[in-house]
Amino acid sequence: MNAPPKLHSFSHSIANVTLPNVLNDPFVVQDKQHPLLAIAAAQLQQYLKTQTEWQHNFGLEGEDTTLKPIGKMFGVLVVQTADKKLGYLAAFSGKLASQNHHSY
Repeated sequence: MNAPPKLHSFSHSIANVTLPNVLNDPFVVQDKQHPLLAIAAAQLQQYLKTQTEWQHNFGLEGEDTTLKPIGKMFGVLVVQTADKKLGYLAAFSGKLASQNHHSY
């Protein structure tokens, strides 16, 4: 069985988005985030709203109240492969829906 792909493609064209010349300093608060980061985060949020693989109550309005509400930290990392393909990795902290691993 093949492992699911971990590099997620951008669903909309990013042809007009300029890549940064340098990486940001993670210890300095930025005035604004890079557009690719905003796009990746929005795609992850949309996935979380529409996926049907698992259930988790994030404590948001309209969610299943039979599950205890538990907040969760997510992150995205925009990457470029050796063949110059842009995409992003998505991750979460701790357990999500009582598991440590999910296909996305």
